[in-house]
Amino acid sequence: MIPLPTFFAGNSSTFFTGTSKTGVPGAGILGVVLLANMMNETRASVGVLLPLLIAADFFAVFYYRQHADWKLIFRVLPWTLAGLGLGYVTLKFSEGMDFSILLGGLVLVILALDLLRNRMGWNQIPHHPLYTAVLGIATGFATTIGNVAGPVMSLYLLSLGLDKNRFMGSMAWFFLIINALKIPLFISAGMITVDSLKLSVWFLPGIIFGALFGRFLFKRIPAKPFAVVVQILAAAAAVRLMVT
Repeated sequence: MIPLPTFFAGNSSTFFTGTSKTGVPGAGILGVVLLANMMNETRASVGVLLPLLIAADFFAVFYYRQHADWKLIFRVLPWTLAGLGLGYVTLKFSEGMDFSILLGGLVLVILALDLLRNRMGWNQIPHHPLYTAVLGIATGFATTIGNVAGPVMSLYLLSLGLDKNRFMGSMAWFFLIINALKIPLFISAGMITVDSLKLSVWFLPGIIFGALFGRFLFKRIPAKPFAVVVQILAAAAAVRLMVT
């Protein structure tokens, strides 16, 4: 049994994680930061959060399973796996280092480049293999270091002009695959343990209620403002990472 304040604080943070997976991409970074602050140790919180992310991914896949763009997923997946490897090596040999500023800055740079691309009319850039490679590696690295790849992948999919259903379907399947592949890496790195899994179970209700609420919101967000909401949340997430 964990203390009641810890139970409520943990589930409050995972509520945002669940919401981000089914309705408001980008909001999940708030859950990441809140959980890390509550546990007072980013590395440990990342291990606790991964099983919960997978639980939220199953909700997202259930809701949006028919809308995935598999051609897109398979195009970016090999590069993301390379980023996973880079992130794992970094975790193994740089224990205790804080990558918050690096990850937050990465999201802001990608957002700035996408805004510039829209302004200048460079619509072919997102389809270039180099762009896919860079964003894929960045996604894999960010998700391994701190479970904060959501804003990176969100901006990539937005730049491709996906409608909101294809956006959510592609995000759902992509992150279910990636997060499942991270399990053995996190166990090897000592970030998932019996104790961390016990905490994950205690914080699962927040995921469930968040996922249901996210689905409720998604049905009520018009298609056009959806992209703007994602961009704003991605920017806010990046700034929040950098100042935390």
